[in-house]
Amino acid sequence: MPSQWSDEDAGFRPEIPNEARILDYLRGGKDHFAVDREAAEEALRIAPELRIAVQQSRRFLRRAVDALVAEGMRQFIDVGCGLPTQGSVHRILQETTPGYRLVCVDKDPVVAAHAASEFGIGGPSRILLADMRDPDVLMDDPVVTSMIDPDEPVGLILHSVLAVVPEDDVADHIVRRLLARVPPGSHLLLTHAISDPDPETTAQLAALYQDNKTVRGSRTRSNLRTAAEVEELMRDLDLLPPGMVLLQQWRPDTPEPEPAPRSIRALGGIGRKP
Repeated sequence: MPSQWSDEDAGFRPEIPNEARILDYLRGGKDHFAVDREAAEEALRIAPELRIAVQQSRRFLRRAVDALVAEGMRQFIDVGCGLPTQGSVHRILQETTPGYRLVCVDKDPVVAAHAASEFGIGGPSRILLADMRDPDVLMDDPVVTSMIDPDEPVGLILHSVLAVVPEDDVADHIVRRLLARVPPGSHLLLTHAISDPDPETTAQLAALYQDNKTVRGSRTRSNLRTAAEVEELMRDLDLLPPGMVLLQQWRPDTPEPEPAPRSIRALGGIGRKP
């Protein structure tokens, strides 16, 4: 299923807020523009706990990448990688996993430029400027085929990216095709913000991001996906314990899980391809 979306906004459009740069601002980074800061501040007015949710998402990513490594993964594809800042997949693996191979994928040229500068030439991490809406094109790119052994399990990472795809069929297609292109024993790490339990707040966020074109597609949606809809994306996979749960409940590294934000929450988990 090729993408039905003709994206006239493809390429560098600094007048349009970008999800990677908005997240960078919310994390306290410096790689963002005024339009990104304005969008982030408007989102914070709707959901003041958004910064807490972003911090919990980053901490989850560290625990989940460590779990992928513990499951034997040594090659990874990070789709919608965002800017290579502290706590990114690249930096986690760099600190903990000798012999890893990583392809980071993003459609934002600013992300690609930053990643190329940080990764350098000939190292274990490469950046691919590509759109996840065309997963087979992505998987056939020479950057992927030169780095990823098709006979070895792959750690696929879709961390906080599918929420920017409003069409359910396209989001499902991305997951299904990526999984079809990797061998049994591969793992999918997936996180996704959900509309439960405060659909009024998340509906306002969904409208904001679609109105300012941070989220673009052939169709719009009235709200974020529900927990049940996110869980359906992981069908046919063997979920690692504790399954798809709120991020702060997934293998917490503190005696008590962090409290969940009231207004904006996300599910996360890892599934193994049988």
